[in-house]
Amino acid sequence: MSKILITGATGYVGGTVLSQLLASTAPSVKVLTFDLLIRDDAQAQKLKDAYGSRINTIKWSGLADTSFIEEMASNYDIIINTGSGFIPEGAIAFVNGLARRVKAGEPAPWMLHISGCTNLSDRPLTQPPVPLREWNDEQDSAKILEQMKALDQKEPYSQRTTEIGVLEAAAASGVQAVSVNTPCIFGEGTGLFNQQALVIPLIMMYVIQHGYGWKLNETANFDWVHVLDLADIYVLLVRTILEREDRGVGYIPSGKRGVFFAAVGRTLIKEINQGCLDTAFADGVLPREGTPKQKEIRLVPLQEIADKLTAGRSDIAERGWGGHKATKAVLARKLLGWEPKRLQEAWEKDFYDELVALKENRRLVTMESCIGVTKK
Repeated sequence: MSKILITGATGYVGGTVLSQLLASTAPSVKVLTFDLLIRDDAQAQKLKDAYGSRINTIKWSGLADTSFIEEMASNYDIIINTGSGFIPEGAIAFVNGLARRVKAGEPAPWMLHISGCTNLSDRPLTQPPVPLREWNDEQDSAKILEQMKALDQKEPYSQRTTEIGVLEAAAASGVQAVSVNTPCIFGEGTGLFNQQALVIPLIMMYVIQHGYGWKLNETANFDWVHVLDLADIYVLLVRTILEREDRGVGYIPSGKRGVFFAAVGRTLIKEINQGCLDTAFADGVLPREGTPKQKEIRLVPLQEIADKLTAGRSDIAERGWGGHKATKAVLARKLLGWEPKRLQEAWEKDFYDELVALKENRRLVTMESCIGVTKK
């Protein structure tokens, strides 16, 4: 019986991953119990009440407690890290703990990390233009990490620094590691706590508040994936590791080739704003007194969007809301049998669902909580 530890189980992605693992009927998964790192006693109790003997909760103080993390991680075969991807020391500590389990003749431990596509984004508003391209996780598997390292050498970016650190630490220690590099995630989560995405809700909030949409340029893009389809990648990774005789070693690319993309569709930032506007006008929420009578998308300053949508972090705002980050997800489909089910129709429906959620006061989570900082 493999021992599996999950971080971020009270979060949007982590809670959904946990619920989908528990719902799986695959023989290799349905017999498993999962250990969860939880900070809050009330949340721990709610998880126990809901999931019973399928989960165990372990209290911790967070990703800053690296000595605790290393010691704890040394007890596990698989760690699914879906907590914040912006704290390098904490994430690398999980790998260092797993490294204590690396022994000749025994199954290698696995680290399944989460990160984001802005790690490969340009900064077209404040830096010289660069050629635009689409990154393919199969064809470019040897180049992706090198590109991130080159970018990080010029300008450290904590989410990217974390992803590099996890994959390089794993490669150096014999730990197997995959980082699922996510695009815009949408849809209602299925965890017990935070069920809210970020991109569409944040833009919808802005549009309803101001009465118009915004853009930083004409070409900034996001790929997208539904949170349930993203969770399926983690379920399939766990199943592949457990069900293959080789435990996925040599089959699942790991370490320096261990970046998996999760893109299903692609859109422009201004198109997301247009979708929010169209939905609000069709619903009758807009226009209202004091707002434009016609649908408008205005060019706005970077710092305004940083202050309102990314906790004052202009570097995150420029990469996410102004940058170009096209990715193609081949490995999950080819190696894991991943078949995303929530496609263009689900993407378009989410605009209406998010407006309803906003009107019902179910959208209270902010970017600050996602990236783990306090707004300046």
